[in-house]
Amino acid sequence: MAGLETNELLKQQLSRKAGLHCLTEEETEKVKRCVLETTADIAALCEELQIPYMLGGGSALGAVRHQGFIPWDDDIDLNIPRKYIDPLLDEVEKRYPDKYYVEAPLRTPGYLSSFIQIHRRGTVFQEYLVQKKENCGIKIDIFVIENTYDNALRRMWHGLRVQAGLFFLSCYRMFAWRDEFKALAKANPAAARVMRIKRVIGAPFALRPGFLYRRVQKCMSSCKDDDSHYVTIPSGRKHFFGEMYEREDFMKTQKMLFEKYQFPVTKDYENYLSNLYGDYMTLPPEEKREHHVIYDLRFEGEYREPKLLNKRETQEVLLSMLDAFVQYCNKHGLRYYLVGGTLLGAVRHKGFIPWDDDIDVGMPRPDYERFLELVKTEPVGEQLVAISGEEGTLSNPYCELVNMQTHLERKSSRFIRKKCRNLHLFIDIFPQDGWPESDREAEKLFANMKKGRYLIQCARSKLGKGASKKRMILKTPMVLLMRLVGHQRVINRMNRIAKTYDYDSSRYVGAITYGLYGPGERCLREEVTRFVPVEFEGREYLAPGCYDSYLRQIYGEYMTLPPENKRKDHKMKVWYSADI
Repeated sequence: MAGLETNELLKQQLSRKAGLHCLTEEETEKVKRCVLETTADIAALCEELQIPYMLGGGSALGAVRHQGFIPWDDDIDLNIPRKYIDPLLDEVEKRYPDKYYVEAPLRTPGYLSSFIQIHRRGTVFQEYLVQKKENCGIKIDIFVIENTYDNALRRMWHGLRVQAGLFFLSCYRMFAWRDEFKALAKANPAAARVMRIKRVIGAPFALRPGFLYRRVQKCMSSCKDDDSHYVTIPSGRKHFFGEMYEREDFMKTQKMLFEKYQFPVTKDYENYLSNLYGDYMTLPPEEKREHHVIYDLRFEGEYREPKLLNKRETQEVLLSMLDAFVQYCNKHGLRYYLVGGTLLGAVRHKGFIPWDDDIDVGMPRPDYERFLELVKTEPVGEQLVAISGEEGTLSNPYCELVNMQTHLERKSSRFIRKKCRNLHLFIDIFPQDGWPESDREAEKLFANMKKGRYLIQCARSKLGKGASKKRMILKTPMVLLMRLVGHQRVINRMNRIAKTYDYDSSRYVGAITYGLYGPGERCLREEVTRFVPVEFEGREYLAPGCYDSYLRQIYGEYMTLPPENKRKDHKMKVWYSADI
């Protein structure tokens, strides 16, 4: 496992080469002031609550050697015993809800590190692209001091299990964040080889990463003896066995000067620092000094956290996107019309269906293809980007106009591979094609498209995820097969078939590639293209001239409201930020 260690590679080589911004001296000083204030607040809480704590790692070294920060460093580490972690974090969230936020194992959804971070709200310190800006503020790290067993065999078994678990967790992170790590290691063949091995080892854990994470945390904290002879810091620099100390010596502290504050450091600091750094009083050579290289840095007042929108606010953003799209269509003479639930909302509610949160429009295939060409050189708006199956930027056979100032989370996304998700609010733009006149041919075409949509769904699916265990197991062979085939081949085939019948010369037209209602989508072209204005949220947009028959074909008695248990939204959360 030692040969597969990547922490030092990331700190000293890869991030330095690939990062976008190296902190200036002025920025480093501002980060230090923010970190120091955070530490002072947490230290005051610990002392008030009688929680033992001490400076750890480079911070303890800084206190001993420099009476403050190591000159080229800008962070602070604290060591705190396991039994005090939850009470401390509860109090931080209670006392400082508007100043700090906490990320901690088993406490923060999606968090995969084995230590704890306390972030300053309204700041950004983005070290990896996979981090959301709202989840990577300027922060301090807290490393958990764990008990371990007095019995030598139990202690050995405890350590082996913990180190194995942390190694597998590291491999899973390497797999989950593989695109970014591949980029970081691009110019370093040795690092790329190590990361490739770790990705292979980590891939199987993608089936149940939550289970692995819970098991590792449970194993780390398994010794409940608060008077055990030994303690360890498994998430520290040298892991379980490399950071094992005798409790009586290690837990005794003395206060030492750190900048303008007095913070506790273990009285056994000579043994502690020698263990971590060797001849710790000798400055390392320049090339061994770690410097942060980051993607983005914002201080208070320079960044606003994205706002979580309610349903009405989400609808208003969608409406502004629709306005921009319609203006673009009018400017370029492109035909469009409302379809699906958006058309139903216009006719029945004069706006959005109250529980709905999306917009659907249709475009005749010739206009749709022209639209995709136009947006390559003339976007719809500054923050509006068109992605599509045709261009390989969307894993579905249609187009989405996305708002890049938003971030989107959908409940259904838990089943979809990360690379196939759309992470922004969107309106759907469905190509409208000619349909065959024969009912039999129409049914055959619909069955073909339905099969294609299923294959795309399999290609997009996460392994080990499903609405039920039975469904997860049954679909796994097809998911593996479609991973090899790829969704793009299916999309291309569906589009070739859909374009068999020309829109402007066919008797019937409608959505084919994503026509969920099959032949119900099919309407007479001469009736569809007699476009009529309909009211939608106080504005007028175009609708197919046969909107009544179209809505009856797909919804039945569409003017009757469905029962409440049938009123479904998309279970999504939308954040909006001008800073994205």
